[in-house]
Amino acid sequence: MRVRAVPPWTMLILVMAAVVVAPGCYPAWGGEPEIVARVNGDPVARSQWQRMIADPVTRRLYQRETGIAQPEPRELSRWVLQQLINQRLTFQEADRRGITAAEQEVDRSVTAWRGRFKGAAKFQKWLRARALDERSLRETIRTDLLVSRVRAALLEGVQVPDEEVQSYYEAHKDELRVPEQVRLRIIAVKDKAAADDIVAAVHKGEEFDRLARERSMESRAVQAGDRRWVSLQELPAPLREAVRPLKPGEISSPLQGSAESIVVRLEERRPARPKTLNEARPEIEQRLLPERQREVLLQWLAEQERKSKIEILLRA
Repeated sequence: MRVRAVPPWTMLILVMAAVVVAPGCYPAWGGEPEIVARVNGDPVARSQWQRMIADPVTRRLYQRETGIAQPEPRELSRWVLQQLINQRLTFQEADRRGITAAEQEVDRSVTAWRGRFKGAAKFQKWLRARALDERSLRETIRTDLLVSRVRAALLEGVQVPDEEVQSYYEAHKDELRVPEQVRLRIIAVKDKAAADDIVAAVHKGEEFDRLARERSMESRAVQAGDRRWVSLQELPAPLREAVRPLKPGEISSPLQGSAESIVVRLEERRPARPKTLNEARPEIEQRLLPERQREVLLQWLAEQERKSKIEILLRA
């Protein structure tokens, strides 16, 4: 049996499945009654396979991975079995690498789960609703930790090749841009009357910088001298609209906030422009790295399947 491999981190959600399936709900395939597969001798329990098939989360993940809205029961069953095989391969890699999950870590995670509920009774109700007990919850958490650590080990040092970064940059130059930026000087005072006084003083020729030092509220004293470049689009909407028409050296009308009034002077403006390759590289790598990591994990799973002895004990 071969189906499309799915990255092992999918198991972080799938292992939470725990609804018991009534007999006869799925194809009556042959094989050992309690085992559906062996992976290098490690058994895959029929009960775990059935619980995962029945969990609605599994169906949603299948839909997301395959794009099939209404999965055919036999195909869903095969897909779930593949996930369990992937899980066993991941556990075996953890053994080879000496990756473990200490009891203290599991204890802390269980405590964190309990803390999400108001009282022990609600926590136990949540467990029962998923046919879980604290022992099976602990094993789920242990699986989560092991899978995460194996994934991290497999992906250590994985990077996007320079040629892929260059190719992506050439194809997406128009959307890789440095937005319009401004440098501002702000005077913040307690009320609009004080802000109006500042505007009037500036119009009479008083220096804005001196007024900023002398009249800005203490909480804004540092910002009064802050002239860092900021993206125009990142400014709060009222401030953005006040700054947009200003020319360097011009001041805004007073802007009223919830606890202060401000007067803003535009120091300098830089128009939007395309990013250079070096400027765009971090953004490009962030976009491409997840797919690169996925490819690495899929290649690893395919190689493990090729080298492993996998026995499917289901008969159509």
